[in-house]
Amino acid sequence: MRIVDVSRGPEVGFVSLFRLPSYLFITSVAGIVLGSLGLGMAAVGLLIGVFLYIANLFFLYEGSKSLLSAASRRNARMSATMASIGRKFFLAVALAFVLRIGFVPFVAACGGLLAGQVNLHLVLILEGRIGRKCSGL
Repeated sequence: MRIVDVSRGPEVGFVSLFRLPSYLFITSVAGIVLGSLGLGMAAVGLLIGVFLYIANLFFLYEGSKSLLSAASRRNARMSATMASIGRKFFLAVALAFVLRIGFVPFVAACGGLLAGQVNLHLVLILEGRIGRKCSGL
């Protein structure tokens, strides 16, 4: 794993850091296809998944910024732990409410979250910023 010092480089924006334009394009096309096939609830679930993914990234981004400005290692460790638990709790509660809407929107919302992770990972692989090795093999 390569550590990059971003404090001295140019300011990287939230949208470009997490490659949101490509993700929004892919999910927009998927939503249009789902809507045109008559799967409106799946399209709504996908839209909810997109919003959850972006909210999760925002919490991750803000948590990372607070880690960089932490006064001590202990404060940074505590902040990272609480931020991680908070993000997972937020996603769990939000997905529980989506499940109350229906199973199809729940699966589509999970698909929207998965699409975001896969998009980010594939873009970083193509850019050469992360390796293709699997440590389990």
